[in-house]
Amino acid sequence: MNLRQQLQKAFDESGENLVVGSEQLCPIEPSALAEITEDSPLVVRVIRSGLTAEVFHLRIDGKEYNLKKRRQVAKVANLDGQYSFLNEVQRRNDLQKLKQQSDTAQRLSHIVPTIYANYRLGIILSPWIEGHHIQQLTPELIQQLFTTLQACEEHGLMEWDLCSGNLLVDQHQQLWLFDFGYMYSFDPKADFNSNGTADPLFHMVERFETRFFFGWLLKNACSLAEQLELYRTLKQNAVEIYQQKIEWLKAQHAEAIVINHFESVIESWQRALASDDELLLLFQLESFRSHVLDIDDDIDGQSCTELTLKRISLVLDVLASDFDCLNNNGGLFYGNKGKSQQALIEQYEQKRVLAEKYQLR
Repeated sequence: MNLRQQLQKAFDESGENLVVGSEQLCPIEPSALAEITEDSPLVVRVIRSGLTAEVFHLRIDGKEYNLKKRRQVAKVANLDGQYSFLNEVQRRNDLQKLKQQSDTAQRLSHIVPTIYANYRLGIILSPWIEGHHIQQLTPELIQQLFTTLQACEEHGLMEWDLCSGNLLVDQHQQLWLFDFGYMYSFDPKADFNSNGTADPLFHMVERFETRFFFGWLLKNACSLAEQLELYRTLKQNAVEIYQQKIEWLKAQHAEAIVINHFESVIESWQRALASDDELLLLFQLESFRSHVLDIDDDIDGQSCTELTLKRISLVLDVLASDFDCLNNNGGLFYGNKGKSQQALIEQYEQKRVLAEKYQLR
C-alpha cells in the first residue's frame, strides 16, 4: 500500500466527510439525491457501465443533471479501484477550486463542473452534458485533450485513466473530461508522474495511447495506413504540447532530471516523424507497450472485457511474428524483459485464461 492509499484508507475510516460545491445549488436535498433509484420519476435513464459508480440522468424542474452514485461494492478489485470514488471527490474539490479562479478557469473549460459532491452520501452532481464517446478522432479533439491535461499537470494533477468511457464529445464537438477516479496529485517540477521518478514509462501522452488510442484502433478495425496517419497526427500534437511543457518546466526551474526526460521523449517522437520507417517501428513498439499495460491493468483489477481478450490476441500474434524486433528495440519491459519468446507466449496464454475468468458481467 503506497502513501496515497494509506492516507485515503485513513480518511475513509476516520468518518470525516468531504463536500464539494454548495448544497444550495442542488435541485433537491442531497439526502434525497442519495436515495434516488431507477424507479424515481426524476430519472430519465440509468447508465450502469461504470465500475465504481452508477450514473443517473435526472430531469428536475426542466433542468438536466448527471448524478453519480457510488456502488456499494466496486467492480474493480484492487485498492485504487476501492478508493476511486473518494479519489474522485478529492480531485473534484481540487479542480472546482481551480475552475473558480479567473486565471485558470479558461484552461480547464473542458473539465466538467461539479455542482455538489458529498463523499459520505456517495453522490456527485454535475450538469448533464448531451454527447457521445469519441467516434472520429480529429486533431482538434486531440489538441483539446492535451492542452487540458497539460493545464491539470501544471497544477499537480495527473490523469491516468483516459479511456473511451471517460471522454465525451458534445454537439459542438467540444471534448469533456468527467471522471477523475484515477487522477492523482504529484509534483510536476520534480516527478515524471504520480509515481515520482520510479516509472518514467508513464506520462500524459502514453496514458492516452494506452487507455484509449490503441484500443480504439483495435475496435474500429482501421487499415494500417489509416492507423499510421492518425498516429502521425497524434505525435505531431504530442510534440507541440510537450515543447510547451518543457518551456513551462524551465520557467518554473524544474529539476533537470524531469526536463531531460521529456526532452528525450520529444526527440524520439521527432525522429519517428522524420522517417516513415521509424514511425512504423515506434508505432509497433508503442502499440505493443500499450496493450501489455492495459492487459495488466484489467487483470489486476479483475475487470476484463472483450477488448482485453482482443488485446491479448494481438500481443500473442506480435510475440509469434515480431519477437526479435521487440527484443532488439526495447519493446520488452518490466516483467517481460529478458524472457524467451516461448515463455512470453505461454505467459499470455495464461493471462487469456485469467481475462476470461475476470470478464465483467
